Amino acid sequence: MLRSVLSCMLLIMLTACSLLTQSPNTITAEVTKVVDGDTIKVKLGNREETVRLLLIDTPETVHPDKPVQPFGPEASAFVEEMLEGETVELEKDVSERDRYGRLLAYVYIDGESVQKMLLERGLARVAYVYEPNVKYVEEYRAVQEHAQREGKGIWSIEDYVQEDGFNEMEGGVTEEQEEGWDDVSDKRFIASRNSDVYHEIGCPGGANQIKEENAIYFETEEEAIDSGRRMCHSKECPLN
Repeated sequence: MLRSVLSCMLLIMLTACSLLTQSPNTITAEVTKVVDGDTIKVKLGNREETVRLLLIDTPETVHPDKPVQPFGPEASAFVEEMLEGETVELEKDVSERDRYGRLLAYVYIDGESVQKMLLERGLARVAYVYEPNVKYVEEYRAVQEHAQREGKGIWSIEDYVQEDGFNEMEGGVTEEQEEGWDDVSDKRFIASRNSDVYHEIGCPGGANQIKEENAIYFETEEEAIDSGRRMCHSKECPLN
């Protein structure tokens, strides 16, 4: 009898310890859709929720009033490939939802921060920093500073990243770029040294945003693919 009581007490204590190690702010969910680089849809129980990744902003791809912005397709493709159909952990901060009713969360897959991975690759900027949801802001800013120094992604385009978002640039090819292309008139494709995406010359979704000092030219699409790069996903790109 005494042994049974002691066994029950031990089981209760172990269960209590296990519960204490679980974070009350973390929940598990299945990703059902990637909307864009900083917004996903997940299944929670019997309902679907829209989740906005806290403290970051990626270039637009689906905004009704804005064109597809440089590195927006890359950010969306990166998140889609990594998360769609996968199980993720959502860590809440203090405020649970934004004014649109979306869940606000730090998102993790296999223990890795999705926000950090986007910032590391120059596919996002630290943004929408509002109290009290600022738990990782300094950590994220440190990651961003490194990507900025390396000129990765969005940081490879001069004056593209602004305090209030991304600079709205007109499409087409600039005179400066045309001059730089005089000696490569036989080249049809272009990429940035800081990007794994190639474009057809004249693509308003990204080609005209590449600095001349970062430009790599290819005569054929096969050469661009052989360099390890993939095709631009912008709807405005002639390749699509």
